[in-house]
Formats: sequence, structure tokens, C-alpha cells
Amino acid sequence: MNDRFIRLSVSLARLQKVIRRIKDDGMSRLALKAGHTLVLCCLENAPEGRHFSELTEQCDLDPAMISRVLADLVRGGLVEKCCEPGKYNALYLLTDAGRDCAARVGAVVRDAERRAGEGIDPADLATFYRVLDKLTKNLEAVDADPAETFKPLEKN
Repeated sequence: MNDRFIRLSVSLARLQKVIRRIKDDGMSRLALKAGHTLVLCCLENAPEGRHFSELTEQCDLDPAMISRVLADLVRGGLVEKCCEPGKYNALYLLTDAGRDCAARVGAVVRDAERRAGEGIDPADLATFYRVLDKLTKNLEAVDADPAETFKPLEKN
């Protein structure tokens, strides 16, 4: 097996697990779930609100998950839904309580980002994120058309 493949797979899995634990622990302190984190962060950055479809795209979550998260946040009084025609045209805005909560979550996220980047040159971090984005796009292309990649798995 290719060492880079193993290293990438293991590192990404470990990173995902630690991020999930941080989100679970932090959001539970607010009686929220890890899945609420991205939506609150996206809405914090958009005082004018975000449409459902924008949140789905920006958070890279499926519509069903975004729908559940938004319903939770609306029920909790953190988000207000401004209805517009069409299922995916609704605009979602933070309430006053939601702005306070999102600001607190944002402060934790910024601190975690700062701590994660300690001892790393900012230029190296910028390069890392560019490379990570490119790796992701390249592997998405493999996933979209895997025929060539999977040829060695076919029986002769």
C-alpha cells in the first residue's frame, strides 16, 4: 500500500474525530448539537441572513440535515425563518439570542483555529488549505468517474 494514502486516510480520520469531539463537547454546553456549529458560524458571518440553499451549499450538508438543524435552531429561539415562495427560498436570520450564541461559538472556533495553527507559518497554513482543496477536488473527480481507477480490481 502507498504510504501517502495511509497517512492521508489516517490523518483525516483522526482530524475529523477530534473536530467532532470538540464540537460535541462545546455545543453540549449550550444544549446544542455538533451539527449546529457550521450553521451558526455561517449565519454569524451573514447579518443579512442566508437562504436555505446557500446554507446547504456553504455548509456542504444535505438539505435534510440543514432542515433538521434549522428547525432545531428556530425552535430554540436562535434563528428566525422569513418565508419566501418556494421550499428552498426561505431566509434564515439569527435572533438576538442567536447572535449572542453564534458570537460565543465563533469565539471558540477562532480560538481552536488559533491553537491548531500554533507554530505553523501562516504561509504554510495558506499552502496547506490550497493543497487540501485541490486534493479534495481531484479525489471528487476520481469518485465521479472511477472506471479507470478501478480497472485493477476487475477480473480478467
